[in-house]
Amino acid sequence: MDAARSVPAYERVKFASLDNVLLLALANDELDKFLVGEPFYFQEAKNDNAEPQNVVAAFDQLVLRYWQQTHDSQFPGRFVAALLKILATYPDRNRAIYVAAVWVWYYQFCLSKKQARPEGLYADLFEIDMGAVALALQRQLELNKAELVQDTRWAGASWNSQNGLWGPLMRTALVVRDKLGGPDFVPANL
Repeated sequence: MDAARSVPAYERVKFASLDNVLLLALANDELDKFLVGEPFYFQEAKNDNAEPQNVVAAFDQLVLRYWQQTHDSQFPGRFVAALLKILATYPDRNRAIYVAAVWVWYYQFCLSKKQARPEGLYADLFEIDMGAVALALQRQLELNKAELVQDTRWAGASWNSQNGLWGPLMRTALVVRDKLGGPDFVPANL
């Protein structure tokens, strides 16, 4: 095996710098913290609305760029594992549920763009089975409905929802399933 192949892809990537929070998360085995947007791993972006993580910017500027430059075969599995980890263990249950749903939505949205324009920006986006994430997300939605209805953070604010995070999460789940052809995480207690 040549020496360059033994170095993890995140260490070989050309754009490595201290301001790339994804690379730091990968190097520190803290992809879960990046996904939920913990303060050190929060991706800055121009956005009028407060979010726990700027998923669209984080995906397009960091995840997609990392994938395009490395094609790190371990990354898709690590991405799914990190989503499952936050759904199973992150202390702020509502934040974990909300962020996981947004990551699944945006990933499916990008896959739909890939299918619509095979030569476009998302042409070589990795394809992974999000079934396990959808199942875990569905279960967490069912278990935490009452708390989600009361949570008015982020998209659950009164300007956007009459029932806290629950309403936006249900809209997201239905869009992923019905419009984007993604995995079904619509809870039974819709």
